[in-house]
Amino acid sequence: MSNLTEREKSILKTVIREFIENAAPVGSLQVAQKSKLGLKAASVRRILGSLEDKGYLMQPHTSAGRIPTWAGYRVYVNELLEKSKLTERQQRLLNRAIEAYDGDVQIFMGKVAAVLADISNQIGIVVTPKFYEAILQRVHLLLVSSNRVMVVLTVKDQQVRTVLVEVQHKIEQEDLKRLEQKINQRFYGKSLREIKNTFAHIMADLKSEKTGLVRLFSETADRIFDFSRYENYWLHGTNNIIHQPEFTDVQRVSGLIEVLEDRDYLFHFMEKRERPPGIKITIGHENETEKMQECSVITSTYRLGDILGVVGVIGPMRMRYHRVIPVVEYLASAITRKLSVA
Repeated sequence: MSNLTEREKSILKTVIREFIENAAPVGSLQVAQKSKLGLKAASVRRILGSLEDKGYLMQPHTSAGRIPTWAGYRVYVNELLEKSKLTERQQRLLNRAIEAYDGDVQIFMGKVAAVLADISNQIGIVVTPKFYEAILQRVHLLLVSSNRVMVVLTVKDQQVRTVLVEVQHKIEQEDLKRLEQKINQRFYGKSLREIKNTFAHIMADLKSEKTGLVRLFSETADRIFDFSRYENYWLHGTNNIIHQPEFTDVQRVSGLIEVLEDRDYLFHFMEKRERPPGIKITIGHENETEKMQECSVITSTYRLGDILGVVGVIGPMRMRYHRVIPVVEYLASAITRKLSVA
C-alpha cells in the first residue's frame, strides 16, 4: 500500500486519467476543474508538489504540468483503478476469434493476437503452452509401408502430433505392436521433455532385440519427441505502439523494436509470466530490460489441461489500464474454456 492521503490519491488518479487521455502534462488548474474535491488551483498545486516529492509524479519542464512516473502508475493500478466492462463490440470481436478455432492451435493463436491488438490498440501477444511439459497419454505406431512407421503421440487433453520414421528393413506388424506396448508401459504419464531426455536410457535393456526397432527409436527420440516448434508466440500491432507520442524518439522506438524482434528474449520474457497463474502487470522499471522501461506489459495465463500459455498486451505506460485489463482477463478465460471442450 502507498503512503498517500485520500486527497493525494484522488489528485493522482485525476492526473493519470487526464494524462492517459491527452498525452500532455497536467496542470493544477486542469486538475482543480476535473477533480471532485472542490479545491482551488493553489491547493491542488501543493498536493501535486507533495506527489512529486514522493516520486509519483514528475515535471518534464519547470513551467510544465506534471506527468505520472512508473511508481505513480503502480499506485493507480494497485489502489485506484476502476475496471470497465467490456463493450458489445469488444465481446463480439473476442467471441468471433474464439469460435473460429477449428483444431489448429497455431492459426487460432495468430487470430487471437490480432484481435487483441485491434481491441487494445496496443501490441497483442499470445504465447503457446510449453508442450514439452505435456503429459503423454498414448503412443500409436502405425505401419504405413513396409519400411515406414507413423508415430502418433497423444498427450493429455487430446493434443496430437504425428511423425514418420523410416526404417532400413521390412517391419512386421506384430513386432510393431509389441514395441508400442512397451513404450506405453514405460512412458505413460511422463512429460514429453522427460521422455525425450531419457528414452534411450529407459529402453536400454531392449536395444538388442532382433528387429532393431528399439535402437532406431532411441536414436531418433530427439526428433520424435521434439515439440520445440510449438513453443512459439504471435505478435500483432507493432504499428499501434510506434505511433504513440511516447515513441516519437527514434532511438527509443528502435530499441523497443529490437526487443520485439528478438524472438528468444521475448519468448522467455513472456514465459516467466506463467507463474503464478493469473493476471500480471509490470510497469516501466519493473520490466527487466532497459529498452522496455517505457512500456507496461499486461498478461494473464490460459490453461490447456495441465500446461499454461500466456496472452497479453504490450504498450506505453500511458495505457488505458481500466479497459485493457478486463479484455486480457476475458480472453484468457475464453481461450481456456474453448480449448478444454474442443
